[in-house]
This record gives sequence, structure tokens and C-alpha cells, in this order.
Amino acid sequence: MSFSVIGGINGLTKIGDIYMIKTVMPFPLRENNCFLAESEDGWCVIDTGVNIQQNKEIWQKALKYLGISFKHIKNILLTHYHHDHMGLAGWMQELSGAKVLLPKEDIITFTTYITGNYYEEVRQDCFQAGWSDMLTHDLVADVHSIEILVRPFPEITELPDNYTFDFGGTTFTCLPLPGHTDGHVVLYSRQKRLLLSGDNIVPHTILHLTDWPHTRLTDPLNTHLAGLDVLSGFPVVSIIPGHGDVFNNLEERIGIIKKHHMRRKEVVYAGIKDGFTAWDLTAALFKESNYIHIKRLLLAETLAYLEALNEEGLVKKDICGNSFVYKRISTDLNFNFMDKLAVSNPS
Repeated sequence: MSFSVIGGINGLTKIGDIYMIKTVMPFPLRENNCFLAESEDGWCVIDTGVNIQQNKEIWQKALKYLGISFKHIKNILLTHYHHDHMGLAGWMQELSGAKVLLPKEDIITFTTYITGNYYEEVRQDCFQAGWSDMLTHDLVADVHSIEILVRPFPEITELPDNYTFDFGGTTFTCLPLPGHTDGHVVLYSRQKRLLLSGDNIVPHTILHLTDWPHTRLTDPLNTHLAGLDVLSGFPVVSIIPGHGDVFNNLEERIGIIKKHHMRRKEVVYAGIKDGFTAWDLTAALFKESNYIHIKRLLLAETLAYLEALNEEGLVKKDICGNSFVYKRISTDLNFNFMDKLAVSNPS
């Protein structure tokens, strides 16, 4: 697989017959990857970046260099609904008339939490996790503040299950890998042994494995890990992520992700005190942040570990007032989740 920076345009790279466009965003990750290639029925975009003027100019320069216009774009495929992947889809659709494809589960999430009454949708889940009404309203304000980064909303078409399409002369299949969002898909070409991994597997960090409170997954941790197990069996030469650079050590990277979550699950298990809510536990275990988005992500992962422990019979969950509280069923703190991981994944 050949790689080249082209056109003197910062962030425009050609990978085989696929163009990777690095867009920017006003968040800690700072940039994300979008993709453009010719297909059988015109040009296709995969993910778009957030809706800010700088990204519009990046796309305009890229298309000008390639000698095409927005009207050449016939399909915009989104790996998931987050603003850094979906944000310019509506703008681009207005200019191109392209169809915007999003996985079914993420259409449900988008219409429920982004275009719906956000406070009413998340209030019960937030209270059950131990959040106050003040923290819940902080989350509502944060979500509303970034809504501008995804407007105008596109007209969305449901992405068919196991959707197969031509992208840069190569056949790709969309495969579900829930976790980061309920409907997140990765794109795999068996022909080229190429994987577009979205946000579930990136080379330089471990992004959140659950989209709480925007999720309907009852056991997000084990659902996510099961998806990674399936993916680890695929022959892959190159992985092109949603953030960061192209890498090639898929199995090693999946192993690192799984070990990270087992260690964090051990920390959560050991930290449980009778009567703790998920937020009590999160606040006790992890460094305090003033940023409500980070509070949400830390609480989301704590909840994912607690739900997995509950499913495994190691933790009991009871209702107390408006909140769920947790306690260990066993007092044994020597339970080794890494040993369990080794048994389930023999070398």
C-alpha cells in the first residue's frame, strides 16, 4: 500500500486510490481523518469533519486539486453519528445532493438525543448513575453548545446491514463494531486487506468504549470486546483510523485495548464500597475534571465496567431512591481479570 502527501495541501494524503483528508476540530484530539475516492457511481465520502469554516476550506481545496466539484459526490457514508464525523454532512449534502448513509442504531441515537428533547431523554439515566440535576443540566448545556458543529442536519438514509460498495476501485464491506457508539461500523476490504477502523481502534490512544447516556447497549464492555475479537481474526495489512496515522499492528493494538479495559475493570471492582453509585465510584477513583464532557466519559466507562461485573455475577445492583447502588458479592479482591483474559484468548 503506497502513501503520498499530494498537491501541496496540508493534510491531503493518497493511500492507494483513496484520498485521506485531515480535518481539524476544537477538542483535545485536534484532528480527524475523512476519506474520498471515486466509485462505480461517482465519488464517495467517508466521514466529513466538524462544521467549521476551516474544514469547509480544506474540503474545497481538496476537491479543486482533484479537479472535481461537490456535484461529483454521490454518497456520503458515516461510520457513526458523532459531530467530528458527521458535522459537515448536511452542508456537503446541500452542495452535492448526495445521499447520506448512517447505521440504523446511530440514526435512532441521533433522532433521540440530538434532534429530540435532550434533557428528558437523559434525565433518568443520569439520576440513576448518581448525577445531580445540576450535573445533568451541565451536560445538556454542553451538548447544545456543540450542536452548531453538526448543523445543518442532513437528510439521512439508513445504511443497510453488511453494506458492500466500491471505494477507490476496491470492494469494502461495512461491519458493525458497537461500543464507541451503538451503531459504529468499520469498513473492511478483504481484497486489499485494508481496514478503516473509525474510532474503535486508533494507534495512539484508547477512545471511549461506550456512548452513555446515548446508548441502549446493556453490556457495552463485553459487546465491544466481542466485536474486537471478531475483527482480530481478519487478515489486515493496513489500518486507517478515524484519528491518527495509518498503522499495521491490528492484533497487538486490540490486545492493548483489551488489557487496558481489564485493568480498569479491576480498579473499579476493587474500589466498590457498599452503597456507592456509579458516580460516587467514578469520583473516588479518577482525577477530577471541570469539563463535563470528561466527567461523562469517565462515568460512562465506570458504568460499562459495573454492568459487566453485574452480568458476571460479581457485583449486585440495587435501586436506592432515584439511583442504582452497587456492592461486591464477594469480598475477595484477588480476582484477576487478566487471568480471565488470558484464558479466553489463548496464545
